Amino acid sequence: MNFSELKELSAFINILADASKKITSKGFGSNFSSTTKNDGSPVTKFDINAEKIICDQILKKFPNHNIIAEENGSVKNESDYTWIIDPIDGTRSYIIGRPLWGTLIGFAFKGQPLIGLADFPALNERWIGFANNCFLNDLEYHFNANQIENLSEATIASTSPSLFSVEGGAKYKKLLNKAKYHTWSGDCHNYCLVLKGGLDLVVEEGLSSYDILPLVPILKSQNIKITDWGGQELEVENDTFYKYKTIVASNSEIYDQAISLLK
Repeated sequence: MNFSELKELSAFINILADASKKITSKGFGSNFSSTTKNDGSPVTKFDINAEKIICDQILKKFPNHNIIAEENGSVKNESDYTWIIDPIDGTRSYIIGRPLWGTLIGFAFKGQPLIGLADFPALNERWIGFANNCFLNDLEYHFNANQIENLSEATIASTSPSLFSVEGGAKYKKLLNKAKYHTWSGDCHNYCLVLKGGLDLVVEEGLSSYDILPLVPILKSQNIKITDWGGQELEVENDTFYKYKTIVASNSEIYDQAISLLK
């Protein structure tokens, strides 16, 4: 796809995020109930309603496209074009009033993530990336990597220890023993903290496509390293239940040292 097509689609994604934001912002901080899904994760009516409005607008404009969505909006049309939707990434944070939840919207062509949006309504912070372009609240953003070269100087984060397998958790513990600082929680906001320079590494296991693929174009637009634990690029998998092991690093030196402990 050429630049003008990507730019036009990014404008449409902003419209989708605006529509979702009206719903999620209304719910955040209010008194509401949640239910528990079969996988043990929580869901609210705001997750469901925000996803519905996003998917409805996508199918109205692109009725033949695929959609991978966290709740009930997935559509398989055997298209080369796929949308990846997480209406509220970090629903637990949303429920308790922590502002680090975000809406993730991604667009992929033939499995390759091309455009990504991460919107944090409670923080008034919206990231969008495609090709070599990154925008924060509609202004061009340029990442300045921390000039650290050793894992011992790095700050590392991950969402939850419960997402790791026994083997994966053991590998992650090796990273923690070598890193300078570590923090849990943060969900998708952790990746944006790498963009801002607050974090040097984010390492996770057990992610679904909608948890990570929308973030790929944003990070890659700024030459931030993002792969799986085997060093392979992240792309849309045919298996909708596929779980991703991901590593994101602010520079190649830290990436090389960290991934050597994960392979």
